[in-house]
Amino acid sequence: MAMISIITYGRNDNYSYNLVKRTAFSFNCLAEVLTEEDEILFVDYNTPDHLPTLPESIWDTLTEKALARVKVIRISSEIHERVKGDSPLPILENVSRNAAIVRSNPANHWMLSTNPDVLLVLCSRWPNLAELLRTLPDSFYELPRFDIPESVWSSLHRGDPKTNISVLRDWLVAKKAAVAETIPDWRFQRYFLFDAPGDFQLAPRDYFFRLRGFDESMNRYLHSDSNLAKRMWLLNGKRTDHLLEHAWVLHQDHYLTGEWARNVGEIVHNDYFAKVLRQTEVEANGECWGLQGVTLPMSCLSDKVRKQRVYFSQIPTAVDGNLPLSSEVDWQTQPAYHLFHYNRDVLMLYLRENLQVMGPESQVAYLGESPATVESIGRLWTEISPVGNPIRDLASVGKEEESVAADVLLVDFYYDRPDYWARRVQLVQEQMQRQVEKGRTTEQEAAEEVSRFADNVDIEELERQLVPLWEKRLPTVQLCPGAVVMLLGCNQYVRPYARFQGAFAKYCLGLKMRETNLQRLHASYQQLKVSANSEGRQGILLSGLMGMRRLKRRSFGRLIGHESLMGFIYERHATRERKHFLERVNLQTQYVHHRLVVLRVR
Repeated sequence: MAMISIITYGRNDNYSYNLVKRTAFSFNCLAEVLTEEDEILFVDYNTPDHLPTLPESIWDTLTEKALARVKVIRISSEIHERVKGDSPLPILENVSRNAAIVRSNPANHWMLSTNPDVLLVLCSRWPNLAELLRTLPDSFYELPRFDIPESVWSSLHRGDPKTNISVLRDWLVAKKAAVAETIPDWRFQRYFLFDAPGDFQLAPRDYFFRLRGFDESMNRYLHSDSNLAKRMWLLNGKRTDHLLEHAWVLHQDHYLTGEWARNVGEIVHNDYFAKVLRQTEVEANGECWGLQGVTLPMSCLSDKVRKQRVYFSQIPTAVDGNLPLSSEVDWQTQPAYHLFHYNRDVLMLYLRENLQVMGPESQVAYLGESPATVESIGRLWTEISPVGNPIRDLASVGKEEESVAADVLLVDFYYDRPDYWARRVQLVQEQMQRQVEKGRTTEQEAAEEVSRFADNVDIEELERQLVPLWEKRLPTVQLCPGAVVMLLGCNQYVRPYARFQGAFAKYCLGLKMRETNLQRLHASYQQLKVSANSEGRQGILLSGLMGMRRLKRRSFGRLIGHESLMGFIYERHATRERKHFLERVNLQTQYVHHRLVVLRVR
């Protein structure tokens, strides 16, 4: 009996790193866990008309199982011009997915929306996905994705999915890289549980039709999967489930070309506030969603087949039966601490991706205060360049040395919350729980209050530790032409990232960022909020202030679509000021991946 339709989409445009192998690798591995009646629907969207679709161009690298299950739906450039509206994108994700949904096999009970660079690993008690699905009650299910670095999946032959699934599963376990990235934010954890939810969104096929698919009005980057998750959550009785005990999703990373990093500052996003946070409607689109009134070519690849084999060195760890995570799932809603208190072993896997392209003669310098991290980096660099220059720890540079020349500067943002602040966060949690028990606030508002407080104290404490170090050591760094700066445990959306760029510009480039009165006022306000809790003032005054803040957020959320007027004004002001400043800073973003940002000095 047919069980599932897997829907995905793409374009024959060589997007990002090794697109053709990623796609073939994924198709072959997905097909390996399906039965003969199941299907993989790939929507080829807006490939130039003179080129074959992506699956057609790689048919000779697909297994017999993949060829028998992959069906291609082609949406031409002419159709794209008719439906794109004001979208700047060459591919409309939601239109693509919807075209597959409405053309899927109606005999299938389940549908999985995913991407063409993932593979599924099933617990060994399930011989195929259909057997697992037969045991599941109707609901909306998600899974985290576990990232596989480029050099790892590239070492495997795309033609042997059974071996690939086994080897990559064992590699994840051996490297302790099966870390479930939860969403450390009270606003989202109700709707979707894990980062990058679009890589696995499973529900009965009927659910997708009752929703009318993905919201086709969202014709810019990002948040389409989050919108679907919110509407699925509403449809499913405000419930989202997961399959952590049964399956894993493995994602083939593709960041080495730097396309995402170069465009990240220019990307126009869909409105996550309106389309996720404030989304209340289950249905989307009109009755003709998914191009139902358009005849689209649909073909099967089952007449094309070629198999290939692979060699891959054995990993000593083998898993049979259970699928162990590398660490316990952490659901706490404290984003800054999640970011800066990174998993060192996993971060080293991605640091390797960037260091291994550096010449053995490169001088690598470390700027940070984590002995464990600098030790891990030293071992990693010795493996990559056994005869190369040793890592220079700038904290140990003597006064007699005026400067240190470096080809690679590693800036460490690692943060371990001091015991004092850990106790303060715990006290705030306990206080807010008492407020919930007394009916003075909701669980959601309590989680928000704890999250905001923890973020404020963590960022203030992190900057208190790091900024003096940068002021002291950055003037001693002499970066070589074309040098690379790698930020460990950081991303581009947090305040310490901007603080580092300001320090780098000042001490390495002789530039200075102007601090406006509004920025000074905002910084003072942040410190005041931290101080109110750090000194133990937990009485009537603080409770009153918290109550006023909650009322303010509710009111402004309804009036202006933002929970804080000052935050709304400051965000726009700070973004504008930072943009003007960064135009003068000589750093180009090359690589962005979770907790690693790579910048090149132009």
